[in-house]
Amino acid sequence: MKRLILLFAVFLLSGCAYSFVGQNNAAVGGIKAIYVENIENLTTQPNLQTYFKGDIINTLKLDSRLSVVDKQLADGFLKVKIINYSVNPVSFSQSGFASRYRCSIVAVFSLFDKDGKPVIDEKQIEESEDFDAKDQVLATEKAKNKISKDVLKSLALKLRDALFVNF
Repeated sequence: MKRLILLFAVFLLSGCAYSFVGQNNAAVGGIKAIYVENIENLTTQPNLQTYFKGDIINTLKLDSRLSVVDKQLADGFLKVKIINYSVNPVSFSQSGFASRYRCSIVAVFSLFDKDGKPVIDEKQIEESEDFDAKDQVLATEKAKNKISKDVLKSLALKLRDALFVNF
């Protein structure tokens, strides 16, 4: 039993020093200070751009590899458009009524260097979340009040990841 505990402790401690130090210390194109432009909302769903910009800024501020700065201090500029918002049924009850819905949001973003040259040009990202609702009216309200905000937070994480791995 002591050997098992010792082996487990050695295994656990050996993983503590594993890291990717020195890799991706800046966004694609060497950008370390970024300005987030006002987001364009091309959907009919109001206020998505406000929530999304806040989520992007908060997500980027939590990442030590990149700082969010005023426009005059930036060496990169992020432009984002929300191009699609939908709430659709994805599962139906035995009686034929929708019981599960999916809220999906699609955005396109571009990253420009301080000279205005595109580093990432029109990259599309999409996120969705499934949720339960008794009917379309309740699904629309639930999506508007909570689910879409959760989807935007997840989309902000995807955008942050895409800034460091351009594929």
